[in-house]
Amino acid sequence: MRQSKFNKGPKAFQRHFNEWRHSHGMRCLGIPNTAHFANITKISDAVELWGKIRRQKESLKWNPEHDEEFEDSAGNVVNKRTFEDLKRQGLL
Repeated sequence: MRQSKFNKGPKAFQRHFNEWRHSHGMRCLGIPNTAHFANITKISDAVELWGKIRRQKESLKWNPEHDEEFEDSAGNVVNKRTFEDLKRQGLL
């Protein structure tokens, strides 16, 4: 079985991920060098995974419109939008 000039064996393959060359390449792509990308061998797969991770993080980000809570005089807890609507209607 003939090895390609890039395939130097499993040890060299694993060692590559700890070398500066790999970290530099990830930085150039704008991707952090984290455990999420272990065993990802294609650049397109890494870019796609990074996009998915960024979208997930964005959806978990603090959004005051939905996440901020207010309590009325009766002790009811509502989000900001509902509180502002009730206040505008004069119900608070």
